[in-house]
Amino acid sequence: MSNIANKNDVLAAKLYFTAAFPVMKIPLTEDPKQVKKFENINAVVGFKAHDDENPLACHIVFLTESKVEELNAKLKAEAEEPEKVKEYKRFKVYQGEYDGRLEGVEYINFEFKSIKSLLGVFKGNTPLEMLGIVMPLIKNITKKATLPFLFLMLTLTKMMPSNNPSDKDPWEQYLKVKMSLYMITTAMSKATKFGWEPLVEWTAKQTDRIYQFKVGATYDKDGKEIYPPIAAYLRVKAGKTKGGRGEYERKRPFVLFDFTNPDGCLAVLSGRYEFVEAATRGCIAIVGAGDSYAVQFNNLMTKLQNMLIPSKFVDSLEE
Repeated sequence: MSNIANKNDVLAAKLYFTAAFPVMKIPLTEDPKQVKKFENINAVVGFKAHDDENPLACHIVFLTESKVEELNAKLKAEAEEPEKVKEYKRFKVYQGEYDGRLEGVEYINFEFKSIKSLLGVFKGNTPLEMLGIVMPLIKNITKKATLPFLFLMLTLTKMMPSNNPSDKDPWEQYLKVKMSLYMITTAMSKATKFGWEPLVEWTAKQTDRIYQFKVGATYDKDGKEIYPPIAAYLRVKAGKTKGGRGEYERKRPFVLFDFTNPDGCLAVLSGRYEFVEAATRGCIAIVGAGDSYAVQFNNLMTKLQNMLIPSKFVDSLEE
C-alpha cells in the first residue's frame, strides 16, 4: 500500500516546520517560565514524516549561552575566513534531517509513519488522531529535554481559535497576537514559495507592495506600558513574497492594518467580528490602498491559517 500524502497535507506539514516551529522562539525568550526551563538544555529535536513522494524532516536546536560561545569559537578557529562563519544561535529551526554534527548535545527524534500521522498530532480533531505522538514520546521520555520541549510546543496552541484570552489577561493577549502575526506572515511567504496556487496567482501581477501589521502597546490601568507594540509585514513583488518582523522602513505600506491594541487584533484573529465589521467597530483602521486589497489579503490569510488548525474549528468559524 502506497504512502503518499495529498498536496494540501504536504503543504500544511511544511508550514508547521517552516512557519509555526520558528514562532516557539517568542515564548522561549519572553516567557520567564520557558526561559528557566531551557537555560541549561543543549538538545536537538528532530521531526521526520515518511512519505513515498515527499518525505519531510526538520530539526530544532536548543543551546545554552556557554555552548553557543564554545561552538562559535571552534567554528571561527577552524575557518579560513572567520568573519564569514554562520554562527550558532541559542534557538534555530533547520530544514532536513539532523546530521549529528554537535558534540555533547542530546538528540530527541520524533519520527512518524506518514505525513497524515504527523498532522494528526498537530491538528487532530480527536484524541485518537493525536495518538501518533505516543510511540515517539515513549522512546524519548527519559531524555532531559523531552518534557520541556513538549510543554514549549504546546504553546503553539495559543494560536488556536479556541484560545481567546480576554483583556483581563494582557500577557496572554500579547503572546497570542505576536505569535499569530509572526506565524501567518511567514506562512504566507513560505506558501508562495511552495507553490500554493491562491497566493501565487494573487501575487503574480502585483508590483512591489508592503502589507503591514501594527498593533499598539499594552497599557495597565495607570497608563503605564507593560508590553511593547507588535509589528510584522509581508512584502509582495511580482509573484514573490517575504515575511518580516517589525515595521518595513524603506517603503510606505501599500496596506496598513493598524490595530489600537492586542484586544482589537484578537477581535479579527479569533473571528469575533467579520473583517469589515471589525473595521466599522474601530478594532482596526485600514490605511493605504482601497478596502478591496485589504479584504483579499485577509481572505487569503484566513484560508491559509485554516489549513493549520483542526477542521472542527474551521467548521465553527464558517457557520
